[in-house]
Amino acid sequence: MAPGFRVLEHTADVGFEAYGRTREEVFANAARALMSLLIDLESVEPREAVEVAVEAPDAPSLLVNWLSELLYLEDAEKRLFRDFDIISLDDRHLKASARGEPYDPARHAIKLLVKAVTYHQLALEETAAGWRAQVYVDI
Repeated sequence: MAPGFRVLEHTADVGFEAYGRTREEVFANAARALMSLLIDLESVEPREAVEVAVEAPDAPSLLVNWLSELLYLEDAEKRLFRDFDIISLDDRHLKASARGEPYDPARHAIKLLVKAVTYHQLALEETAAGWRAQVYVDI
């Protein structure tokens, strides 16, 4: 099965496209794509669940806030995530469960240091096949 995302090359940044049959699935796949930039997803065990809730004035900003919150949890609390369940989602609110474990330098090799999720070329759209998101991050 395809991972639900692909990494995009850009001259100064790194980005990804995420796909899903539903908006919930594209938000979950975008989170997996972000984490895949940081770490090998297979090295992360889904041992603990953390509830994440974010809000924003519109759906694209909600996507940025969701990914930014996950990046904050990785940076400030040293948590790595692999699996994401979207509990509730509308244009302005998201509640989700992120499963993973604390960073262990003996088991987790950080691939890339991501500073921020950006609005550069941000896209969130419904397509004939479902949903598509495009996100670039500042490295």
